Amino acid sequence: MGIVKRLPEQLIDQIAAGEVIERPASVVKELVENALDAGATDIVIEVARGGREMIRVADNGSGMGQEDLFMALERHATSKLADAQGLSRIATMGFRGEALPSIASVSVFSLASALAHGDGFRVAARGGVMTESGPVSRPKGTEATVARLFFNLPARRKFLKSEEREFAHIKELIQRLAVTYPSVAFRLTHNERAALSFAAATSAADRAAEVWKAGRDETTLVEETAGHTAGTLLLGSPYRSFAAPATVTVNRRIVSDRRVNAVIYRVIRESVGGDHRPVYALSMTLPPEEVDVNVHPAKSEVRFRDESAVFSLIEALFRKGLAALRAGERPSELFPSAPTSPSHAALPHIAPSARPTGTELFSPPLPLTGADAAPASFSPAIRMANYRVIGTLFDTYIAVEMGDALYLIDQHASHERIVYTRLREAMEKKSGLTQLTLLAEPVHLSPVEIAIWREHRGIFADIGLTLEELDDETLVIRGVPALSLDPSWPSLVQDLLADIREQGFSSAWDEKFLSIAAGRACKRAVRAGRTLAPEEIERLIADINASETLTCPHGRPFFFVVPKRDIERGIGR
Repeated sequence: MGIVKRLPEQLIDQIAAGEVIERPASVVKELVENALDAGATDIVIEVARGGREMIRVADNGSGMGQEDLFMALERHATSKLADAQGLSRIATMGFRGEALPSIASVSVFSLASALAHGDGFRVAARGGVMTESGPVSRPKGTEATVARLFFNLPARRKFLKSEEREFAHIKELIQRLAVTYPSVAFRLTHNERAALSFAAATSAADRAAEVWKAGRDETTLVEETAGHTAGTLLLGSPYRSFAAPATVTVNRRIVSDRRVNAVIYRVIRESVGGDHRPVYALSMTLPPEEVDVNVHPAKSEVRFRDESAVFSLIEALFRKGLAALRAGERPSELFPSAPTSPSHAALPHIAPSARPTGTELFSPPLPLTGADAAPASFSPAIRMANYRVIGTLFDTYIAVEMGDALYLIDQHASHERIVYTRLREAMEKKSGLTQLTLLAEPVHLSPVEIAIWREHRGIFADIGLTLEELDDETLVIRGVPALSLDPSWPSLVQDLLADIREQGFSSAWDEKFLSIAAGRACKRAVRAGRTLAPEEIERLIADINASETLTCPHGRPFFFVVPKRDIERGIGR
């Protein structure tokens, strides 16, 4: 007997479910997309315990008859694809015929539908096995109920996140769908409490303003066409945060494409700086044969026939949208011109008493220690005494003469190490030094980011960030770490939460969190390309003298030594 055997049908269904159904939000996505394909204009989503225990999606679409209901639970059965030629002209959300049988194989599932009011039929299954069927009286449309998701796959169920986090993913999905389909009404409840409610809107701009909770002057709508591809971009101001996720759609299909995201982030970084995370809804429409949606089982990735044309269109849309937002604001506030950077041959003098915001970047000078240490000593700490500051090189490196050597100090990397050390000390003591803010700064977050903060709020408090929850979408900053620097704290909080979301979290993540926090904080303060005043250089050197490590938190040395003899050898002296 051979060793290659055909898998049991039930196991095949469960494997398919693993490809299509990642979490409760995946179930909601498949069911809502089926409703949209059926022409629904009113969709109600009910969720219990983050989708672990129950998900119900009801719509007023075209509905199905008895025969179609039975067939819908068969694998690879679909009304949306008839032949191989149809694969190149996909115009519906679903087409594989895998979603419903995959969902049914890992849950207690029921599907009820009616082609006309009062004349309906219902089928039910448990773990992919049909348990009952019969006529029901119900309105025209379809209702799918998924209970006890992954009940027969305890390993998969164990890997689900908290109830709050799973529901946050569902909430973000509905926000994206609401922006993509403004003419459709959406209602979402969680544990029998209303979470979202969007009536049918007259335009995408109106729906986006409602979902993003934005004023019309805080968003812009731009359009571009290139060949057979048309693009529309709804863009929120990059200078304020919105409690909603960004959305990219191709032929009204929500996608997550790394190459598309790379183009978007590059344009934003070049135009307004990489620290900004504007909310946007990018919609591209092109002939179905120009895009391949059959790339991933979850249909979240696509492939374009003419990538360069599509990416050029995306870049043009974002540049046009950012220019439109800029034209509607005072340029002096939104796009401050970079100060000219004089050479250190004539270092600017900033009076300590002036203390302009964001200028005094370092703590008060610490007493120098180890003054008698050898200049080229590579002990665990660097001690600088009897030195002379020559100036800065490329507005990045501080040139210091000491003894018979030239020291080139990376101003950003060295300060990052100092901030990291102080944050680590604060976390170890569990009582980080905090300075209260004069005004409470709001931080608008997406549902998933709020859920992540609730799960890990302690680690923010340990480094001195005092955050309070204003509502389900907003935190306010009451206190910040006493680091004598002034970054954009709301953006810093958003960056840290985004890193946790993308990279995950573990009990051993503290050190990584500190490294990221220090780097993010310093990025807006001391960085390459910014000329430092003499007082700032002196304070930085004083802090370096007190440092116990010669590298930045990422392991990169923050200074380089050039002995005098190497200079003389290089010029043949």
